[in-house]
Amino acid sequence: MKRLLLISALLSAPALATDGPVFMSFGSHSAVEADIMIPKGMVLRHVYDVTAASPGKRNPGFETAARFINSHVGNGMAARDVSVAIVVHGPAIAELTRAPAYAARLGGTANASEAMVVEMLGKGVRFIVCGQAANAMGVKKVDLLPGVELAISASSAHAVLQAQGYSINPF
Repeated sequence: MKRLLLISALLSAPALATDGPVFMSFGSHSAVEADIMIPKGMVLRHVYDVTAASPGKRNPGFETAARFINSHVGNGMAARDVSVAIVVHGPAIAELTRAPAYAARLGGTANASEAMVVEMLGKGVRFIVCGQAANAMGVKKVDLLPGVELAISASSAHAVLQAQGYSINPF
């Protein structure tokens, strides 16, 4: 009887996330007793637009994208149902370059975002660089970290992502 009650209680309890957090050393989040729940089976496709750079620190825009993933997975969504793309232009492009290119651009400084970016790429996060801004900054495709994508422009990247069902982060 006790075993039957335990099984019944487990089956009626809300499912706990088994996939999260996706990123252990960044993207902090908390559990939320939300009123607006993500419908079961819904896939979130979300895009962030990042321009600001933080030399010497992890990029806060990249960190926000990781937090989005961790918070949804940590609150019950399957990791496979959360897709994130980050469109990057302006000074933040430097944080997507290989170590030699980054050091040359910033006087020998190490890229504090590199490990985070590499881990996020490995978990399926897309980093897309604005080709117009990269050209203006003298950043070539060969300078980019492996897996970082190059678009004609940030605007074209957003248009393609929107057509693929991504919503843009409004803040």
